[in-house]
This record gives sequence, C-alpha cells and structure tokens, in this order.
Amino acid sequence: MATTTCSNGTKARFEGKNVLLTGASSGLGRSLALQLASCGVQTLLLSARKQAELEKVKAQCETLASESLDVQIVLADLSDKESVAKLAESARTANIDVLVNNGGVSSRSDFVDTSIEVDETVMQINFLSGAALAKAVVPGMIQKGQGAIIWISSVQGLLAIPSRTSYCASKHAVQGYCESMRAELASTGVTVHVASPGYIRTNLSLSAVTGDGKAYGKVDPTTAAGADPDEVAVTILDAVTKGSADFTVASGFSATVAIYLRTLCPAVLRSLLNKRYEKSKKKDD
Repeated sequence: MATTTCSNGTKARFEGKNVLLTGASSGLGRSLALQLASCGVQTLLLSARKQAELEKVKAQCETLASESLDVQIVLADLSDKESVAKLAESARTANIDVLVNNGGVSSRSDFVDTSIEVDETVMQINFLSGAALAKAVVPGMIQKGQGAIIWISSVQGLLAIPSRTSYCASKHAVQGYCESMRAELASTGVTVHVASPGYIRTNLSLSAVTGDGKAYGKVDPTTAAGADPDEVAVTILDAVTKGSADFTVASGFSATVAIYLRTLCPAVLRSLLNKRYEKSKKKDD
C-alpha cells in the first residue's frame, strides 16, 4: 500500500475525475493508481498487459477509496497499434478527464547492436501509443473546457546517455511533442505536464530490451538505489496540482548538474559521457 499521501490541494484537484492510467500493474504506475484512488477520483481505468497484477492493484485501490470509485481494467499491449486503438475507444467511452501516459519500456544496447525493430518497438510503446491516446481523449476535454495530460518521461528525455539510444530517442520525442501540444492547447483549459523522473526502485531495468529484443533481465545498481515509487507518485501529482508543466523528480545532484551542463557547457558534458561509455565498456570486458 502507498506509504505517503497527496496534499489536500491535490485531492481537490483530482476528486471526481475520470482517469486513464497506462502501465498501472506495477512500479510507479501502481503507486500512481493508489494515490489517485486516495484522492477521490470517480473512475479509474487501469491499463497494462497483466490481468492478475491489475486485479491486485484494483483491489488495493478499492480498499483505499470510497464506495463511489469505479475501477475498471482494460488490458492493452502498448506495442500493438490495434490494442492501443481499443484502449483509446474505451477512453472515449469513459469520458476521460485526465490521461496519465505512464506505460513504457527501457533499452540497454549500443545503437550499432540494436535492430531497427527494437527502435520501432520502443518508440511505439513510449511515444506513439501515448500520442494515440492523447488524440483520442483531448477532443472531449476541449469540449468540457478542462482536462490534463500527464506524461511520465525521464531525465534521459532531457539528457541522453550512451547505450540508451532507443529509450532516449523515445523520451526526447515525448518532450518535443508535449511542448508543441502544450502551446496548441493553452487556450482550451487542457493542461499538459511532463514529469521526468530519475532512478526509481521499479522493474524498468529488469524488463528493458536489448538490441535483439530480448529482456535485459538485470536490476541496475542505480535502479536498486533509486527513489521510492510511492513518494515519486505523490511528488508528481502535487507538482501537477501546483501547475508545473515540465519538471524533474528524484533526479539527484549529478543528473541536475548534467542537465545544466548540456546548455551551459556542452563540451564538458560530452567529455563526461564519453568517459562514462569507455568505463562501461572496460567493465564489460
């Protein structure tokens, strides 16, 4: 169960809303689901690929929430366009007020060792599926004059690192897409928020794909030492409530410095990234 709770302001922000949350079966998605349930949302559409895991999250949400909460499970594979289309139709029917694009996959391979099919799959899951869902729900939000898109990106969508080409490309796409979409929707009452977390204690590295599409199957030390997903979920929802449009969370000192270096001293950052890559290759050898 969630160990922290949202502020009163955040509860007021999400109370009575119809929410679609992807990647809801574990990790940050599970934590976001529990926090949204405790904030008094009206309808919570939980989507992921694993029925049994979603059922567990549903039961936990119902325990936290009032009897008026309607928790629905919609199975969807974000790598499959037809599956995403069906999820989008469910979202239209549910009259979604808040879309949380949380579902995603990471990658672990040098670009020369990565098949184009892996590039396409990662882009489909992390970016194109979310874009399709936004296109499905935003027209209804515009008609109501209110709504929110909350897209979970990554620090690596702001700062690319070696051996993450597929992942970084997909998250950079999210950043650019949302910046453009935010300007287009500024006068409609629909807000667009991009949360870029650093390392969180989830299965992201464990389920990451390698260059040939196989599972990475390891928990990176940085992930194991990452932030508590419950705390990150609270921080994200509170930041959205305060009106933050594009923000980092659990990014750590080194990531924060690197993001500033990207703008102020790019040559220094390039040198650091080169050394990081060379060090990783020596370790592999």
